[in-house]
Amino acid sequence: MKQDSILASEITAYLRCPRIIYFRSQSGAEEQKIVDTTYLSHLILKELALTHHHTAASDVGDVIGRLRTELKRITDELLVVYRAVLSDVDHQMVLDAAESIDIDVIGSQIADYIQIIGRDALLMKITPCAVEHAMYSDLLGIAGAPDKLVRIDGSVLPYLTRTGEKPEHGAWKPDRLQITAYAMLVEETFGQPVKYGIIEYARFFELRDVNIKPRDRRVVLELRNRIRMIKDGRMPDRPRDAPCEFCASEEGCTAQRSLASKFF
Repeated sequence: MKQDSILASEITAYLRCPRIIYFRSQSGAEEQKIVDTTYLSHLILKELALTHHHTAASDVGDVIGRLRTELKRITDELLVVYRAVLSDVDHQMVLDAAESIDIDVIGSQIADYIQIIGRDALLMKITPCAVEHAMYSDLLGIAGAPDKLVRIDGSVLPYLTRTGEKPEHGAWKPDRLQITAYAMLVEETFGQPVKYGIIEYARFFELRDVNIKPRDRRVVLELRNRIRMIKDGRMPDRPRDAPCEFCASEEGCTAQRSLASKFF
């Protein structure tokens, strides 16, 4: 990956607060994670989402049972899979995080999808043809690895898993722009047009098709340019609604004055 390229995931970070990009690029390290039960449930949901095609392939009456089996396996293996991140976490903390996941809600929604669109259609929509497949476009200067790639009617589509709250309709703006960036990467990598991507709001197993629109493509390219400027050393102003209380860089951020004109 070239030095001036950006990661698709950095678009989401930029929209949270552009200074996250600045301090991360200055330190050369990933943003420090607060490892609590909320973060652990995020990891568990991401892992669980990767198994939903197995659950959907089982009998409708056994969906909840299959989910519980997968959840137990994931909680048993989580500290191994994420050893580098969770080295100080004990198994009981993982179990507590798993308790916060409503398996009945997820299972009921999977069963509803099977009834509404049919098992085969659902399996096509959620079965990965690749997991975290790394892509890079020299032309776009963007790199990234979506949670899954799925193949529907011969077309490869990007699939993004989100573990927070779902919007009433459509997708949150950061999610919409990130899936657009992944769609652009799929087009460059596989040489095919991408009309839409899929976002799963995993806590509810809510699937949202997101149309890839020209205006969102333009925004992705504009944000790419802004992020490049930040990585070149220009610190942007801090937005008023920045999530400072959860930021590991808050102290350094407060101490420094902005070196650049406002980017937004």
